[in-house]
Amino acid sequence: MKELFTLEDIHTTLASQPLVVLVLKTQHCGVCEAVQSKVAAMLEPREHITGIYAYMEHAPEVASAFMALTSPVVLVFYEGKEVYRAARFVRMEELEGALNRYEEVMKLP
Repeated sequence: MKELFTLEDIHTTLASQPLVVLVLKTQHCGVCEAVQSKVAAMLEPREHITGIYAYMEHAPEVASAFMALTSPVVLVFYEGKEVYRAARFVRMEELEGALNRYEEVMKLP
């Protein structure tokens, strides 16, 4: 997963990649680190899914733009639109199911 530092960089990635997972997190948050690590491991064999993350302290406008009221927040975007959101308690099985569904959509002719 790649760290991004500005809202502009995030919007550029969302516009240029078909399927993106964004993790919004805060510093000194053990749960945030664990969630990001699990998401990164989930994305490792899925090279066609772009994984990015941002610290809300480094770019407060990111938290505002994505209405992140807690941390961590995991967002999935398909063709630039938010299609999945999980905050604070992230169920990895549910996230994986959402990714599987959109991977299938991407394969349709």
